Amino acid sequence: MGTEEETEWFDHHLRRVLCCLYDPSVIRNSPLLELFDLRQRRNPISALQRTLTDAIEALRPAPGAPGETRTWRVYQVLRRRYIEQVKQDEVALDLGLSVRQLQREEKAARQVLADYLRTTHNLAPQISRFASFPEPDEAEAEGIRVPSRAEELASLKDSISVQMADINEIARGVLQTLEPLLQSMRAEAAYVAPENLSRVPLPVPIVRQALLNIVSMAASRASEGQVRIRTQMQGREIRLTVQAMGSNQTSEISETSEVFQMTEKLLELCRGALQVTTESGEAFAAEIILPLEDQVMVLVIDDNADILQLFGRYLAGSRYHFAGTSDPEQSLSLARDLQPAAIVIDVMMPERDGWTLLAQLREHPEISAIPVIVCTILPQEQLALTLGAGEFLRKPVSRKELLAALDRLLGPSPRVTR
Repeated sequence: MGTEEETEWFDHHLRRVLCCLYDPSVIRNSPLLELFDLRQRRNPISALQRTLTDAIEALRPAPGAPGETRTWRVYQVLRRRYIEQVKQDEVALDLGLSVRQLQREEKAARQVLADYLRTTHNLAPQISRFASFPEPDEAEAEGIRVPSRAEELASLKDSISVQMADINEIARGVLQTLEPLLQSMRAEAAYVAPENLSRVPLPVPIVRQALLNIVSMAASRASEGQVRIRTQMQGREIRLTVQAMGSNQTSEISETSEVFQMTEKLLELCRGALQVTTESGEAFAAEIILPLEDQVMVLVIDDNADILQLFGRYLAGSRYHFAGTSDPEQSLSLARDLQPAAIVIDVMMPERDGWTLLAQLREHPEISAIPVIVCTILPQEQLALTLGAGEFLRKPVSRKELLAALDRLLGPSPRVTR
């Protein structure tokens, strides 16, 4: 089992990777890549993800095992919390536990997984060697490459998630955050809300940060004056106009300033734009322009009801609208009637397997143009693409992977659901 120090070292890094299983920035810097000798693989991040998910699946009880056994509980906790990345409160509710009880179950399940990994991969000698090294943050992180700003932005773009949001809540939240700054400038804030604007699909973190940047710039130029935000709908765009009226209007405002440049780059990630109309000595004025995404329908075909429920949760709050069926026999007629923007199909289904269904979708004159994502546990990416799939996902799939595949398939402006 190793010394207590070695056990704590391994458990600490295992827990960190499991909790961020689909976050490349965390896995990239994990010493588990060296521990499992994966650093030189063509895709070391995916290799470590696969190592851990395969280990969890290996702990699945044999068919016919009683459903209330300890082994089933260990597997359920590991799969729900780490492979599916479901929050603790949701898993606790599903299993009929309190959050505190689930935390104890989770710790015990991780211990089972850790013991399995130590044994099957003969990790004891390597753990002893790695645990003797100082942690990177305690050893000046020597040799660790810090990502550039451009790389950070590229990573941020990959993680953007569009969700249904209230632009009024975002604007008022920004003003509340900046209230101390406004008070220090003895400035008032005013927000002009649009009429009859319902919740719209927006990349909330990007919009909030961009608006916070511009309002803070305005606040610094509104001494003893007012900062005003006005939201308007113009066609398929939302325009957020920020104005500052105060006594401190003499400093030069430059569109090449670092704050403006970074705000522009943030908005470019969601095809937005920033317009600054201020001239030196004039009142501050800037406008954030946000194109609205149309929600589109995605039809998921999988005989596993749990997968349908999981993918429904994955698509909730995004620009995609979920429709699903567990009956492959109904899938063709359902696709014809709904005309979804994309179809996600499993392969291992009874009565009609996914390969046959994929061929039928590609041949049907009314739905042949709808792109398809094959999603399966089988390592058959080349076959799926050859038979006409537009994307391939190997289970288990995270929310980020599913949304990224749909974005690649449909592009920034997918066709609208009929």
